[in-house]
Amino acid sequence: MTKSVKKVVCDIFAIVTGALLMGFLWRVRGESGWGSSWGLLNAGFVFTMYIMAVKGERKKMDLGWLSLTALSFMLTVPAWGTLLSQITGVLQKANPAVPGSEPVYVSVASAVILMLCLGFGVATLFGVMLGRGFSDKQWKLKDFIIVIAVFFVSGAIANASLSHWILDLIQPQAAELFEKGLAAASVEGDAYSVYMHHFNNISWAKKFDGGRNYFSSVQTISSAFRAICSLIAVRFIIKDKISAKTGAVVSAAFAFAITVSDLFFYFGNGGYHMENPSPFPESVYPWGCWEYFTGYLAGAIITAFLLKLRKTEDVIEPTFAKVPAKAENILTFVLFSVFMVGVNIVRPVLVRFEDSDSIIIATAIAVVAAIAAVVFMNVKWGFNMQKISRRGLYGILFTAFMIYIMIIYMFVGIPEKQNYTDLFSLQTIMCIVSVAVTFVWSALHVRAK
Repeated sequence: MTKSVKKVVCDIFAIVTGALLMGFLWRVRGESGWGSSWGLLNAGFVFTMYIMAVKGERKKMDLGWLSLTALSFMLTVPAWGTLLSQITGVLQKANPAVPGSEPVYVSVASAVILMLCLGFGVATLFGVMLGRGFSDKQWKLKDFIIVIAVFFVSGAIANASLSHWILDLIQPQAAELFEKGLAAASVEGDAYSVYMHHFNNISWAKKFDGGRNYFSSVQTISSAFRAICSLIAVRFIIKDKISAKTGAVVSAAFAFAITVSDLFFYFGNGGYHMENPSPFPESVYPWGCWEYFTGYLAGAIITAFLLKLRKTEDVIEPTFAKVPAKAENILTFVLFSVFMVGVNIVRPVLVRFEDSDSIIIATAIAVVAAIAAVVFMNVKWGFNMQKISRRGLYGILFTAFMIYIMIIYMFVGIPEKQNYTDLFSLQTIMCIVSVAVTFVWSALHVRAK
């Protein structure tokens, strides 16, 4: 086998592994223990370790910066519960308990637009931070402040104005349904004024028919708007082309993946206007498959892009250059060992046993003991977080996390939170395949080193 053919084979294997890896992480993200922003943290941490194992060490992506990259994923947590079935053209089914109740229909095009917005806004900051690690642009502290400020300010502005106008344009039924719900509860005001009075408070909106959907839809459009504004800021204010391009590709990858995978809901819910039976066998659950294949498609696109990303000079990031070495070591230890590794190991177990005091106490003791042991080694032998061979560490650690997550996902927790009962469902089979292929890739990777 020639070198060029071998490289193509290795690249294809790496892309497939990246797809399977993110598919598994995104499926798990929807389960107890990894929900909401914590699931995004877990996915960002493990996937970034894989990317660094593939691409090799970078000064701009040491243990501390990798941790901050994963943390950036936590800042983008959308709400999508009411959006997934709209691809059938149905916003709300008729309520059989209410005489004369009729379904609320919407255009499929509006549903697709909302899903694209949802996907585009889900990982933009993570994509920017990932691209930052591979660019030769040295970011200053003010650059990070600019991006974060643009991200939150533009999102707030959109939530207060633009998103409502766009939603009224593409899907006026969302506001109409919410206003009917408000009227039924004797609450005065139109959808916009009530939203502004309870700004972004989706928990309050859930009490009213159509409220959760209206708030979610507004926030979904805003997430896409703030993503676009953030990318523009990175490209033209900070002037980091690679970070902006990577952020755009990651955003577009999730927009494509989350929308295409929504076809599981289209067919699973009976197609257009939900008028047909599902063609899927019992082993295919639309929600689980939507989650898995969203991650799978996005992971494949992102991995392929990063593999082909041109190599740049590996410069030192000056943001924390003046921090004393010992302080930097402690900060890196807290970010990587305690927050990334420790929290992502412990939290899923605690959540799955949240009603068991003995398990919680035992886990807490084990965590404190582990942290104390590492701190002791650091003081006694001068353990330096900055001198670890990271490429080998990432290759082993992300695989260990995959196996650990799979064990917790399948067998740990109170009975209703264990997933081994779905052993023959498509999403579980794909999760098992993901862990197996990841293990093979890692074994070959470590052996090659």
